[in-house]
Amino acid sequence: MVQRNVDVQLAAPEDQSSGSGLPWLLDPGTKGGIIFWGIAAIVLPFVAYDFMLDNLGWDVVEAGRVITVGYVGLGTVLWTGSYVFRVANKDMTYAQQLKDYENAVIQKRFEELSEEEVDALMGEIYPGAPGAAPTENK
Repeated sequence: MVQRNVDVQLAAPEDQSSGSGLPWLLDPGTKGGIIFWGIAAIVLPFVAYDFMLDNLGWDVVEAGRVITVGYVGLGTVLWTGSYVFRVANKDMTYAQQLKDYENAVIQKRFEELSEEEVDALMGEIYPGAPGAAPTENK
């Protein structure tokens, strides 16, 4: 079996950067963003609780109930929304692994084709291109 170099490459994987335009500290796709938003998620309920007690005059039980329900409810809605968004965009780990596997199989099969098979395949994909195999008219 003759090995040959193939110049044709499949499309490169998409860039994994978030590209949101936010500074790295605020971008939840970066380590700095995760740290910032994690700290904010811990500190903000305490600030809101203190605001409810001091400025709104609520009692401890009512303010605690509002913060607890709000924190858990908002967290649940955000988590569920992010999950549904990732499923809708097929941005799940399994879907990405399957796509990478399929691309690798196609690349391997293409590398195993003979020169004549590559020319015939290119003739089918790009009819009328220079060097393409002639097609039969029916």
